[in-house]
Amino acid sequence: MTEFFTEFWSNFTRPENIVGHIAYVLLITSMLMRSMNWLRALAILSGAISATFYFTLADYVSMFWEALFSLVNAGQLLILQIENRRGTFSEDEDLFIKTCLPDIERAHARKLVKLGAWTEVGEDTVLITEDTCPENLKFIVRGAAHVTRDARTLGKVGPGDFLGEMSYLTNQTASATVTTSETVRYLAFNRHRLKAHLERNSEVRHALEASFNRNLVTKLAKSNETPQPAR
Repeated sequence: MTEFFTEFWSNFTRPENIVGHIAYVLLITSMLMRSMNWLRALAILSGAISATFYFTLADYVSMFWEALFSLVNAGQLLILQIENRRGTFSEDEDLFIKTCLPDIERAHARKLVKLGAWTEVGEDTVLITEDTCPENLKFIVRGAAHVTRDARTLGKVGPGDFLGEMSYLTNQTASATVTTSETVRYLAFNRHRLKAHLERNSEVRHALEASFNRNLVTKLAKSNETPQPAR
């Protein structure tokens, strides 16, 4: 065993292998990046260094595959940049993205926004009914609504708040009723279509679920500030 590690370390530390080590370190680092831009950029650099390394060894087959790896990532990076610059977001869309997907590439955020439907309803509209499973996950961008359970007021919700997120996550019925107290505009996602989309986009799913947690903390703080009626 000692001989094995001695030989391994001797080969590992050879000067001619340093370039290969750098390429692999860059490739592994790229996999740790949350930003797709950085992931692609580091992958391109790793492939380019590897291709150069194999060229010096006259291993042209490996050089070809490493060069192709870099070219594919360069093409994907170009497509991502084009999608990120295509069009602009409305004020309501921008609020949703800044609140829920602040660190996600705008191209991926745009796809999620397009999955939803913008809806505006008037005062005294029931958005969520307690003890039922909401068909849609809603995100309020304008207006306000009050939350009740057994006719007892629990709190209020407004811009930046989700409705139905706990039912979405747990597949359980809603624990409270939400009724608008003024005109409300919201972005609604069909729960089944949303889950299918997020299963294919884990980065977006993690960001959205993190925003659920942040919003839950905000709601709890609001409910603690709401005066409770005397019994």
